[in-house]
Amino acid sequence: MGLETSSKRYAKALIGYGVEKDNLDILFSEFSSLIQTLEDSEDLVSFIHNPTISKDIKQKVLDELISDNLPNTLIVINLLSQNNRLDMLLDVCKGFIEQYNVHKDIVEVIVTTPIEISEDIENSIQAYLNSIENGKIKLVKKRDESLIAGFTIDYNNTRLDASVKKRLEKMKKELKKTN
Repeated sequence: MGLETSSKRYAKALIGYGVEKDNLDILFSEFSSLIQTLEDSEDLVSFIHNPTISKDIKQKVLDELISDNLPNTLIVINLLSQNNRLDMLLDVCKGFIEQYNVHKDIVEVIVTTPIEISEDIENSIQAYLNSIENGKIKLVKKRDESLIAGFTIDYNNTRLDASVKKRLEKMKKELKKTN
């Protein structure tokens, strides 16, 4: 079974657990914080993925780091540790967020621009997406100066690319074809 399949199964089980215990929103908040912690700390991720460190030591360190601030995430940490799958922690957390969004009918949309976008543009994007997508739109703004100008919008495995970078790449391809 692939890593992605396993992490999705854990995530679905966590959604079921959250619904059963009526703490789905608390789990969402805690898993979002855990994702942020893991993404901000390369050392922690390396520690978790290090095969020379025993699962017991990994679990103990994670318990100490997380138990006070994110007590509900200990369930998944303990379960993954028992199954010797702590290396899947970040994937399970991200899978949980995806499943949560599906469960709550939320469409996460990532808008990437080279500069900060104005509220008017943000509202226009929101209105456009509301017209083509069902559900609540959750807009995530990112900056990428390599786009030069324009934007990209990513949602539901779809990318709308209206960046100058993409246009320049197309022109470069066309020029190579003609030569």
